[in-house]
Order: sequence, then structure tokens, then C-alpha cells
Amino acid sequence: MLKYELSTALKSKRVMALFCFFILIIAYDLYSNYMDNFGEYLRGVASKPTGSKLMHPCFASFLTAANRGHLPHILMTWTFPLYPLFAYADTFALQKQYGYYNVLLTKAERKKVVSSRFAVSFLIPFSISLITLFLNFGIANIIFRGGTSFMGMELNLTKPITEELEVFALLHPYVTYIAHILAFSLVAGMYGMFCAGVNFIIPKYSMLYTVSFFAWVILMNIPYSVMNMLQSFAYDKGAIEIIVPAVYYTLAVVVTVVTAYIYKVRYDEL
Repeated sequence: MLKYELSTALKSKRVMALFCFFILIIAYDLYSNYMDNFGEYLRGVASKPTGSKLMHPCFASFLTAANRGHLPHILMTWTFPLYPLFAYADTFALQKQYGYYNVLLTKAERKKVVSSRFAVSFLIPFSISLITLFLNFGIANIIFRGGTSFMGMELNLTKPITEELEVFALLHPYVTYIAHILAFSLVAGMYGMFCAGVNFIIPKYSMLYTVSFFAWVILMNIPYSVMNMLQSFAYDKGAIEIIVPAVYYTLAVVVTVVTAYIYKVRYDEL
């Protein structure tokens, strides 16, 4: 059942559209950083930047949000629920409306159908995020090779009050950035599962999108925001601002998924 659901999702034009949209966002972000760093060189009024005059590849990559105006990162994060919903997580509402879900239940066990939905709801946004972010990171390492600038953040290494996490990030930028790629991808995949869970409980488009966006806005704006996991090299309070949102975010997703699974498998007959 999982193989069938996954192959069906991958053939969907929605998945390809989302992948292309992600590529466009990170391409614009990379291009903007490129022009900010190489603009004067391209106009012939300065020498080719390198070293401290050029962004470090990790800092020039998407998750650092170093883009002037931060528009690409804002588009990615503030409309975050739209991506897993559009890719796959809202399909149950459509299938239930046209009776296709009931047809599936005649071909496979209810537990397998529900668990496969959750698995694919995780895998699609997780994979798209992972592939596009690593692609962006790889290209940034080619374009910004030799750059060492963190836009002044490196000066914090000389300050005794600098948070240990920030010190670690500046001394080990590649480890830090790759960890944030994995974190972003996991957050995307888990929110896909959350949206699928909401969809199982409330199989109506209007309510599904409203609840999914409302929950995300709350997660973004409460103390120790989930945004701390989605942006690298931005640490004000140390490791606690990463650990706390990771814990409550995981709990919120697990509770929603377990509740939806029990409801669909044990109690919902339709």
C-alpha cells in the first residue's frame, strides 16, 4: 500500500509544481546573494571578492536568510503549511468527497491505508526540502568558495558573553548548516503528517487549511518559536531555543497523528 501511495503521489503534477517552486525560491535567494557579493566586480569597479570580503558558503545558503529583505525565507516559512498540504496532505478530503477512499478500503486493510497516508505525507515534503536545500548548499559552495565572512558575526568570537551554540556554529559552520537542513526537512515532513492528521479528523478543505495555518501561526509566534529550527546562525539564547521548540513541536505532531490514527482505524466507519 505504501508503494502504491508513494508512486501515485510522485506522479502527481502537484509534487512537481512544489519542487519547481522550491527551486525557484532558493535560486532567487542564491542569485540575490551572488549579486550583493559580486555586483561591483561584475560592473568592473572592484576586484573579485574573496576571503573576508565574500560570504562564507554556509552563510550564503538559503537557511541563513542572509538575503537582503529576507523575502525568499519569508515566502518559505510564513506560508509553510501550504506546501505539504498542496503536495499531498489534503488528498483525503478530495478522495472522501468523490468516494475514492471507500474504494481503497475494499482493496487494503484500513490500518495500512491510514499508516501509508501518514508515511507519504511525511516523505514528500521531507524529500523535496532535503533535495532542494542540499542542491542550494552545493551550488553556494561552488559560487562562494573561499569566502569567510559571516557579515560581522565572526567578531562575536572575541566576546566572552557570546553563547556557546553561536561559538560552535561559527567554528563548525558546515556541521551546523547540515544539521539545520535536516531539521528543516524533518519539520516539513512532520508538518505534512500533522496536516494529514487534521485532514482525517476534519475532511473539509476550508477547515483543514484554516486549522493548519492557525496552528502554524501559533507555533511561529509563541516563546521559543519553531522558527528557531528553520534558520541557521541565529542564536540569542543558546541551545534551549532549539531544544524547547523541537520538544513541543514533536509532541504536538505525535498527539495529532496518534489521535487521528485511532479515530480513523477504530471509530470512523466511513
